[in-house]
Amino acid sequence: MNFFGTDGIRGTYGSTLKDSTAFLLGKSLALLGECPIIVVARDTRVSGDALFTALAQGVYAGGGNVINLGILPTGAVGHFVRKLGGDYGVMITASHNPPQDNGLKVFDRYGVKLCKSKQIAVSSMMERLSGERVQDIKVYEPVFYDIENIYCDDILRSVQVHLPYIKIALDCCFGAAYRVAPMVFAKAGAEVIAYCNRSVGSEINVACGATHTEFLKEKMLSNGCRLGFCFDGDADRLAVFEGAEQVSNSRVFYGIAKYLKEKGVLSKNTVCGTVLTNGGVEQALGRIGISLVRSAVGDTNVFDKMVELGLNLGGEESGHYIVADYATGSDAIVNALLVCVIASEKGGLLKYTAECEEKPYAAATIPITHANSRLTTDVSLAAAASRIGELYPDCRIVLRRSGTENAVRAYLEGDSASDALKEVVATFAKPN
Repeated sequence: MNFFGTDGIRGTYGSTLKDSTAFLLGKSLALLGECPIIVVARDTRVSGDALFTALAQGVYAGGGNVINLGILPTGAVGHFVRKLGGDYGVMITASHNPPQDNGLKVFDRYGVKLCKSKQIAVSSMMERLSGERVQDIKVYEPVFYDIENIYCDDILRSVQVHLPYIKIALDCCFGAAYRVAPMVFAKAGAEVIAYCNRSVGSEINVACGATHTEFLKEKMLSNGCRLGFCFDGDADRLAVFEGAEQVSNSRVFYGIAKYLKEKGVLSKNTVCGTVLTNGGVEQALGRIGISLVRSAVGDTNVFDKMVELGLNLGGEESGHYIVADYATGSDAIVNALLVCVIASEKGGLLKYTAECEEKPYAAATIPITHANSRLTTDVSLAAAASRIGELYPDCRIVLRRSGTENAVRAYLEGDSASDALKEVVATFAKPN
């Protein structure tokens, strides 16, 4: 059994994700090492404290040690595993999911999310220990001293950005970046207006953040900010505004690639996208001499492909961008700072990426129910995509099971995408 999905272990707290899961993970990581050090951070969710306690109990029961980073973004875990000499890192978060969910993202000693073989090893150990239960004992593990300032300073040394006289808006979505994101931009010299910048776990990702950009769009109409950035619950996903206009994620990815190429630092003049990267982006990249390769969805898959091919930039349409010169995963704060550099040097991101035009597309998330569950196997999804592709030959069709929700993700690209999507939805509305 593999406990891991597309991005760690995730579920509804108290139902599909319990304290016992965190305990088993902690003890398994400890037993797979020799007195290992586990670096842990969390977002603001109400369940985060209980999961931390259970995880730490498991680590100590297995003979390991815990370094508590407190509330910090996912990118900080990958960073501090390397900086502090940890053996593993764990981020307690459900990313962009609603407040009732939570999860466990696991990193190796290199600050990289566990590869498939390590996931299987950890899952096997968790299954072997499945009879053990977390104890009703509170763990008091102090937060590493001054960790937020250390993280801010490390980021600014890496990106080397100075932002005087720039007014920037941040939607921190009551999540893991609620304190550290405003701190970073203020330290860089920007005038910062921060929204949703409190630790309110019951409101994380609710009508705000990178998956609900209407909130910041309304604020950008009157706040006078040149740039605006939305983060999700664990600050690995980014949405960008220039004035009151949102810059599409496709154009953000294209802009970063174009900038790195112009600076002569884009490895092999090639970037990694996913099966969901819009074909218009691929064409625009090709016109400026950049090749696009595709991986399966998930930043672990993107990173694996980048390592395989020796690339330093990868991205997902969801707003995750891995700039390997700065981070081992998608760090939305780092990426936002890089966007600031590009916008400042090039006179604006919209102008700089104007030639990148997306092809028409349609997308939907289709819940998996008892009635349609047989249609959601890999074989059935491939058959459905093939059949619908014959009906709409101009469309590129991607049907896949979500790794973070009990749902099918449908992505269709082409002039007939909207009509083809109706056929997809109709297919899954039929009983098995």
